Amino acid sequence: MTHRRDAGATKLAMPSAIQHVIIGTAGHIDHGKTSLVGCLTGINTDRLPEEKARGISIDLGFAHWEAERGGTRFQFGVVDVPGHERFVKNMVAGATGVDLALLVVAADDSVMPQTLEHLEIMDLLGISTGVIAITKIDLVSPDFVELVTAEIEERVRGTFLEGCPIVPVSSQTGDGLDRLKETLLDVAAKQTWQQRSELFRLPIDRVFSRSGHGTVVTGTVLGGEVRPGDVLDLLPQGVQVRVRSVQNHGAASDESGERQRTAINLAGIKAEEIERGQELAHPGYLRPTKRLLVGLRCLSHSPLILKDRLQLNLHLGTRETTVRVILKGKLLAPGERGYAELRLREPIVATHGQRFILRRPSPALTVGGGIVLDPGLAPRQRVRDPAELGKSFDTPQSINRLSAFFAHRDLVDDDPLPAAWRAGVATGEFKNLVGELLTRRDIVKLGARDRGTRLIHRERVASLAASVMKRIRAEMQRHQPRRALPKSLLVGACQNLAPPDLIEALFEQLVRDKQLAAVGPNFGPADLQVQLTKAQLAARTKILDLVAQAGLSPPTVKELATATALKPDQVEQLLTLCDEDGLLVRAGEELCFTPSALDDARRRCREFLAANGPATLSQLREAWGVSRKFAVPLGELFDARGWTVREGDLRRPGPKLDEDRG
Repeated sequence: MTHRRDAGATKLAMPSAIQHVIIGTAGHIDHGKTSLVGCLTGINTDRLPEEKARGISIDLGFAHWEAERGGTRFQFGVVDVPGHERFVKNMVAGATGVDLALLVVAADDSVMPQTLEHLEIMDLLGISTGVIAITKIDLVSPDFVELVTAEIEERVRGTFLEGCPIVPVSSQTGDGLDRLKETLLDVAAKQTWQQRSELFRLPIDRVFSRSGHGTVVTGTVLGGEVRPGDVLDLLPQGVQVRVRSVQNHGAASDESGERQRTAINLAGIKAEEIERGQELAHPGYLRPTKRLLVGLRCLSHSPLILKDRLQLNLHLGTRETTVRVILKGKLLAPGERGYAELRLREPIVATHGQRFILRRPSPALTVGGGIVLDPGLAPRQRVRDPAELGKSFDTPQSINRLSAFFAHRDLVDDDPLPAAWRAGVATGEFKNLVGELLTRRDIVKLGARDRGTRLIHRERVASLAASVMKRIRAEMQRHQPRRALPKSLLVGACQNLAPPDLIEALFEQLVRDKQLAAVGPNFGPADLQVQLTKAQLAARTKILDLVAQAGLSPPTVKELATATALKPDQVEQLLTLCDEDGLLVRAGEELCFTPSALDDARRRCREFLAANGPATLSQLREAWGVSRKFAVPLGELFDARGWTVREGDLRRPGPKLDEDRG
């Protein structure tokens, strides 16, 4: 299972005078995170009265500072997270959008439980680099700092912080603070910062009302840009809101973009209608969902084996909700990776490639996490094997993800937003990628030219064709013994599989592929062999004998039912089957003729008309040697087949009377 970022779906940020970077703190309670951030930025991030009274961080805090390096001005936004185990959910919310981790370890405590849990969370969230600060070095000897350094190096081995700089500091004396700032700047300057998305998205981590301004929300911009006057979707409610103004770090701005801590003043909505976990996004980009297809990793030290239908807490973006893990009977042991479906208690929004955390509710503990592969599973979509479906989306190649996306849709349209949301495909690449899929025939044209064609994925065609054939066979089974049924009846049986025009196009394709056979106006599976019972075979043989012996005066359905001791509808079924097989020809509702009897009637008609000219039905009845009971359906059959043409009370030779003579 790969969790690589797709180089095709991202672009290197263009050289700019400003590079925005979000730093997220991590570490155990009382290890000095907030004091350290205050020393680095001059901002006290503890804003709540309870935080100031107790001296611990409870909720997220925010700060910022700027620095220059190599002609580029770096603007660092800092998210200070609480360290107490009770507030890990707040920590996870704050880690959304973090580019660079600042792991804080107190020299007098060394590595503690929340140190490790925060480290694992940041690792699961895909943060790729960071710096480790050893705080409170004024409380211990230099030798002890060396011991703590050695322990940290051991504990971060195998994580994204392995080999990252470790800087001893003291917030009390100021020792090491300048070096820490330079180190953070060095790490940021060496990174290649990639564009995450060209479409705006901001998970809300704080909401409040400001006198004279109204509702204000804050968060870290994950992609795109926002400007005053923009209209955005507020999700998962699905309502639109207007941006009144934008601020970055307390200063009004004409716009804000990705990797920036941003405050947005919204018009037309009250603060109490919004809460942490909701999102603002480009209109039409994201859609609420209660089902996610994910790549999943169970932490190596997890006390739980992840099993089917296990209930956990999902942390995604700034949202927390309850989920059930669907593994289809499989298990995921500590240290293992796999694929799963997550079924959510309440709707959220997510995108392909987004990271998430899974925690045990009680006692609270992080047990795993992973990456969203498909954030848009339909409510009734069956996922028989999460691994099979997951692997098709778990690829660094955007064209392959787009192909997997279209494989489950009834139409390849020209709207790039659904593909951007579900497959992580850049909207600017969408059109070219569709062209490539057409070239390699992942996408095909389906339908008749006179009624228009649609673009559809070949795997979707195969899947729908199999479903249509399954429905047709089931319908045929209900009407046995039959080889074919009216098209309208078969289409009706397939009506909930796909749109009507697609079902129509599939029928035509199945006929061209010789999976469906046309039997007169009816259709049936080309390979269908009606299995008659011994009693039915005997009854059919007797019916054929009785009809053949009667010549042009065959028995009616009722008379055949009496002769064979069958019900009339059972006789009807056998007559229809004989008609489909060419053993009999239906004439009206009650009569059937053998082909040889009709050939005889056709010969007599031809000879009589050649000798006498146009004739009345009574004259033809005399030529056929039958009563009016049989002459009327015979005359109508001859007219229908073009053997005769009726003009008033007379019939003359039709254009097809002489066809296939002899």
